[in-house]
Order: sequence, then C-alpha cells, then structure tokens
Amino acid sequence: MSADDAGAWRVVVRVSALYAALAGIAIIFVRISGGDARWEWIAFAAGTLAIIALTALIALPRLRRLAAATAAANALARAEFGLHLDVAADELSPLAATLNAASANLDLLILTLRQERAQLEALLNASSDATVAVDTAGLVVYLNDAARHLFATAGDSSVERPFIEMVRDHDLNDLLVAAAQRAERSVRVVAYGQAQRWIQATAVPIEGAGAWAALAVFHDLTEVRRLEGVRRDFISNVSHELRTPLSGIRAAAETLQEGALEDVSVARDFLGHIQRETDRMTQLVEELLELSRIESGAAPLQFSQLDVGALVVDTAKRFAQQAERAGLTLAAVPPTESVEIIGDAERLERALGNLVANAIKFTPERGRITISARVVGQDVAIEVADTGVGIETEQQARVFERFYKADRGRGSGGTGLGLAIVKHIAQAHEGSVAVESRSGRGSTFSIRLPRR
Repeated sequence: MSADDAGAWRVVVRVSALYAALAGIAIIFVRISGGDARWEWIAFAAGTLAIIALTALIALPRLRRLAAATAAANALARAEFGLHLDVAADELSPLAATLNAASANLDLLILTLRQERAQLEALLNASSDATVAVDTAGLVVYLNDAARHLFATAGDSSVERPFIEMVRDHDLNDLLVAAAQRAERSVRVVAYGQAQRWIQATAVPIEGAGAWAALAVFHDLTEVRRLEGVRRDFISNVSHELRTPLSGIRAAAETLQEGALEDVSVARDFLGHIQRETDRMTQLVEELLELSRIESGAAPLQFSQLDVGALVVDTAKRFAQQAERAGLTLAAVPPTESVEIIGDAERLERALGNLVANAIKFTPERGRITISARVVGQDVAIEVADTGVGIETEQQARVFERFYKADRGRGSGGTGLGLAIVKHIAQAHEGSVAVESRSGRGSTFSIRLPRR
C-alpha cells in the first residue's frame, strides 16, 4: 500500500470513530431523557449538529490544502513553476512534497533547456556561415545572423516566410526543399545574386526535430575564389614579367655567340641590353621580396617621429633632376604649420617616391607634378597630383593590385608592383591609399596616415 493510500485510510478510520463516538453520546442522552419523544428529537438534532461541526472542523483545513494542491497541479500544467506548498504533518503532506519536487525539477529542466537554447543560438550566430532551417512546406523556421546578412531580403521577419521568397534563387530553394520533403542530402556551389557571390550550400534532412524538417548551411566562397584568381594572376604576371627580360637576354647572348663579339660596338650594345634586362629582373625580385616582407611582418617597421613637411620637400628634391629631364615642373607644397607623425621614414619615402616616379612616367612633357600634405581631421593626407594621361574609371579600383598595369601594352617598363607596395606600406602604418583621376585630365594619389 502506498503512503497516499495509507493516509486516506487513516482519515476514514478517524471520521468513522468520531461518528461512532457521537452516536453513542446521543444514545446515552436519549436514554437518560426517559424516552420522552421531544427530548429524543432534541438529542438527535444536537448530535447531528455536533457531528457536522466536528466534521467541518477536521475536514475544512484538509479541503483547503487539497484545493491548494489542485491549484498547484493546474499551475504545473500551465508551465508555472513558482508555486510552493506548505508541507504539514498530515495525510496530504506526501502529495504536497511530491508537487513541490515536481515543480522544482521542472523549473530546473526548463532553465537548463533555456540555457542550452541560448548557447546554441550564440554558437550559430557566432558562425560566419549562414544557417537556415525550414519545415516540410518550405517555410523558414530558423535563421542565424549570418543568414540575415547574406540574404539581404531576409530581415527580422523572415521566420514563417517561404524560403524561396527570402533567397529568390531557385537552385538554393530546390536544394533545401529536396532535403525537407524527400530527405535528400546534397552539396552544391551556385552563383548567388546580382553580385554573383559564390555560395557553397549544404542541405541535410532532420528527423525528430519538430518543425525543423531540413537544415542548410551556406558558406561564402567569394573571397576564396578571388584569392584563387589572385594567385593565378600572380603566377601569370610573374611569368610574363620574367619571360620578357629572359627572352631579351637569351637573344642577345645567342647573337654574341654567333659572332657579334667580333664587332666591339655591336657587342657593347648587346651587353648593355643584357645589363638593362638584368636590372629589370633584379628590380622585380627586390620589389617582390619587399612586398612579401611588408605583408608578412618579417621586416618590422622602424618607427620614429617624422616631419611631414620635410618628407614632402626632400622627395621633391630627390626627383627634381628626373622631372627636369622629362620636361616637367615638380613642386612641393608642405603644410603651413609643422605636422609630425610616427612612422618608418625609409618606407614612407619609398611609398612617396613610387607615386612621384609613376607621375613622372605618365605625365607628358611640359606637364606639372605637385607633392603636397595637409591635415584632414585626425589624419594627414600626403598627395601627389599630376597633369598626366589619367586612369579610366573602371581601372581605378585595380591599380593597387600586384602587377596590374593600366596600359595594356605594358610599354611603360615597370613591374606593376609599385602601387601595391604603396598600399601595403600605408596599411602597415594603419593608413590607407586612394586615387582620383579622369582620363586625359591627370591623377591625384593620396596616402592618408593617422596623426599621432
């Protein structure tokens, strides 16, 4: 017999004993009255009232505790776990203790589930991959922050919207619907959106997860594809830049071997050509090594306090003769006040020198080049402006890439690494580079550095 059954039987026994005792008192009272009918009814009524009063006195507290236990059970059914019953030393104490334990256990279980849900939500939102869950009808039931960012039409109200309405891409929708409705697991790479972002989509069916019928993870491969393209272009460009001088050196060497050594003047011309091509390859290798050292941090910057005005004036003096030979006017416009920055003098001189050398190379005779510096808020902008051939608008975004040359014929004789070095030197100083240009109207290159 359980504790609850034993308690119930104790209540029945106590009430029965009380009834028996009261009935005996009533009988004795009737007998004492001598059999008078009137006294018999009075005794019967008094006994009945006494029985009712005592029964109420004993049962009402238990009825109140039973009502409280019923209310607690209803609260548990409504997922309200804050109620607590008093555990008194009576027949209902096991029930109260059981309800209290159930409430505490359920409260702890719900708290644990909420914590696990919050942890899962944080884990999914911390991922850079977009994650979306749908039901069997293709309605979105969950998406993380990365999905809202990737699918611009998602927003905060995408839950319970059709997935196709959110992504507007039939390839991705077919992939996820196949997983949700036909339990097909698949992986596909698609070009998504007008920007043609390369997305690797992995869709898997889910069993026993309620409304979650399928889950899809979308990994953005756009940057990976871009880096693969950069690598291919790098190999192609290095091969091209080396092939030209190597071909010239080989042709000159073969000509010398075939008898040109006998003619001193011709031999000198070919040896001069070999030397120029060797210098070109040496410059290429040195610039590649410099670029690699800057990017990898293998050659730490030597920071010191620099005067921007002195940097501008010294650069103008260094290129004055070269500009004069090209028939150009080179002017320096330092800041009107003393402006100092913290930077690596050697590398900043090289960056500014690369910009001036480019300006001289692409500015026709009788043109003008101006090196200037000015304070812009908390930064300093060092600018090199020319009146040269300019750069087409569609090419301006790529001029700072390795080996990129605006002149498709590659007739300038440069390596195509100068502006890439400028960009990385500026970034190493926590700065940036920019270009403003119009075709045939000249260009203005600027290095923007923090003033500190």
